[in-house]
Amino acid sequence: MLPYSNPNHDFAFEQAVIGMALISLDGSILKVNSALSDLLGYSQQELTAGAPQEDSSIRALLNQVVWNTRATQNQQQSITQFEYVYHHPSDREVYLSVRISVKEELAQSFRGCLVQFEDRTLLRQLMRQLELKEQKLNEKENSFLQLLEGLPLSVLITKKGIVHYVNPAALRLVNAAHPRDVLGISTDVVVDATYHNKLMKRRAKYAESGEIGSVDYLIRCLDGQEKMVTGFTLIINYEGEKAAVGIFKDITEQQMEEDRVMQSEKLTTAGQLAAGIAHEIRNPLTSINGFVKLLRSAERSNELYFEIIESELKRIELIVNELLVLSKPQSVHVSGPIDVFAIMEQIITLMKVQAALKNIEIISHYPKAPVFVQGEVNQLKQVFINLLKNAMEAMNQGGTITLDILHNAQEVRIIVQDEGIGMTQEQIQSLGQPFVTTKDTGTGLGLMITKNIIHNHGGTMNVESIPDHGTTFTIHLPAL
Repeated sequence: MLPYSNPNHDFAFEQAVIGMALISLDGSILKVNSALSDLLGYSQQELTAGAPQEDSSIRALLNQVVWNTRATQNQQQSITQFEYVYHHPSDREVYLSVRISVKEELAQSFRGCLVQFEDRTLLRQLMRQLELKEQKLNEKENSFLQLLEGLPLSVLITKKGIVHYVNPAALRLVNAAHPRDVLGISTDVVVDATYHNKLMKRRAKYAESGEIGSVDYLIRCLDGQEKMVTGFTLIINYEGEKAAVGIFKDITEQQMEEDRVMQSEKLTTAGQLAAGIAHEIRNPLTSINGFVKLLRSAERSNELYFEIIESELKRIELIVNELLVLSKPQSVHVSGPIDVFAIMEQIITLMKVQAALKNIEIISHYPKAPVFVQGEVNQLKQVFINLLKNAMEAMNQGGTITLDILHNAQEVRIIVQDEGIGMTQEQIQSLGQPFVTTKDTGTGLGLMITKNIIHNHGGTMNVESIPDHGTTFTIHLPAL
């Protein structure tokens, strides 16, 4: 036992989990514990005998210890610390944290110091891996931003509704001269106030489900110009935080062109409708005019003339009533979930008397469970009344009309099948056009209204028919 030792200190020294050594001021290792022996790759006896001290890495380490010890004494400090990369005999690098304690009692007894060696190799490797990952992330982010810079679409990156990045295309979109004109402003400033409710709903949707999806906005540029844009949003990590990347395209001119085309189509349709109305109303008016002249010249009243005049006036009234229905906006005012079975039962009850008078039986097949769709009750009733009415008018010899309701998770199908006169393929193609009809007294407007209502409910209508073998109408509506 050395003169500066005692049993308690020796036990703590030897059992320590970190490497420990007593080193003299001339750079000699006086005593080491087993932890330091394992750390440096030499036995305790080898380290204190002097031979490994000639190892260049150990010698450099000891010189560093001596230099720091003397500097500590000069500055009248008791503790100092430094980092050192030790070259292990197994040809690997060990990162050491070296802590020197210059105790007064130690310095007086043997002019040396107590040195602790902690292995920081794993920590250093982890830090290096983190640095490399951070470097790669920065490189990816820089590449990502370079890609956005050259993208022809407008890109804005926002955090909590505040703009943090804009690419050149986005600057042109909002008529800004420099990024600083846009960075830091709220998206509420860019999006027109009439669309703020839509903006809030998107944010609420993302908070609930994590979904954002595509959107159309009216935006107000920095110079006050209004533009219509369409785009979508992605959630990414930007500068270490979650951010929203909005990618937008200016569709102002496209929408204006679509509006012009739609207006042109409306005018064309209105012209065709007006021509049809003029033709349809002129015929009964000609008849009425002729019979009025006959009545004036006749010596006595002719009841047949009055019946014809009354019939033609009723035809004019029918045309005008259907035109009034057609002229009303057919947008769907949703009244809530609608039970298709309940609607069909009401309509069948309504039409049964008329069907019985024509020797027609209405047979229905419904599922056991209620079937629901979303829509407007009265408009859907009008659809099914029109279809049943058409079916009965096509069955002069009586027969059977079959109603079936089928459904799955995506859609509800309502099938109306009659045993009437049927239609050719050419007649099916022209269905829904105004004043094109297979009936002697029809106007074609009823089926046109029916198709519009189904379309506005997000549905479709298919027609299958064979002349003299009946017709089948199938309505497809989205299921709830």
